[in-house]
Amino acid sequence: MEAKTFRFGLCTNMVYPDTDPIALDLLPRLKEWGYAYVEFSLRDLMTIPREEWGSFCKKVERIALPVEACNNFFPPTQRITGPKVNFEALTRYTRESLKRAKDLGAEVVVFGSSSARNLPEGFPRDRGMEQIRQASKMIGEVAEATGVVVAIEYHNRGEANVLNTMEEAVRLCREVHHPYLKVLSDYYHMAYEKEPVEALSLAQGLLVHAHFAEVENRSFPKEPKEVYRAYFSELKKIGYRGRVSVEAFTKNVEQDAPRALEVLIACSA
Repeated sequence: MEAKTFRFGLCTNMVYPDTDPIALDLLPRLKEWGYAYVEFSLRDLMTIPREEWGSFCKKVERIALPVEACNNFFPPTQRITGPKVNFEALTRYTRESLKRAKDLGAEVVVFGSSSARNLPEGFPRDRGMEQIRQASKMIGEVAEATGVVVAIEYHNRGEANVLNTMEEAVRLCREVHHPYLKVLSDYYHMAYEKEPVEALSLAQGLLVHAHFAEVENRSFPKEPKEVYRAYFSELKKIGYRGRVSVEAFTKNVEQDAPRALEVLIACSA
């Protein structure tokens, strides 16, 4: 995953989240603006009927913008914690979804999915963490069989009640200890939690992917900032120069997406 220079992509699911979370028609514009790849929402890809999947893959191939990553691994219905976990169904979904990611050429899938991973109210934390470890082990095994790396993402406390820091994500990764289970860094969640950029050092050797959004309104970055430069400086310090996907909301993608790419290139130079 490591490269000489950062590669910037964009997560399409947050551009038109209510009307078109896949946003296939946006891909030619992303390519024109200079993005290196696209990151699709896996749970939304899973809503495409099987009989239409081959046609969808051909459409993506014709656009010729690589699908190098997928986010939104699990829908809320695929419980990872709590009394209603169906491990057999979870395993089946994991196999089918990672196969779809592989079909499109994705090399990494992000395991955040707080709506599926959050602990139900009153559920014992230690039991929930054991369920997450069990699911993560299964995910690593399926990922290895499929040939797609999975990156653990932690979420801020406004969205999640478990796995809220880089330290916790790294601990889970090390406890499961599977070569196809690694770690993601999300600038937005770090900034929301006021984590110092030095926390990235905990993930040295484990970091395989990154997300980026301005913390205010989880928006596209519009102007260079010293805190952005500090983040990229720390990434370089730990040896990471791989993919960074913009995962942000916008009301004007035609304006915000090209500008965000300019900002990220400038701040990572």
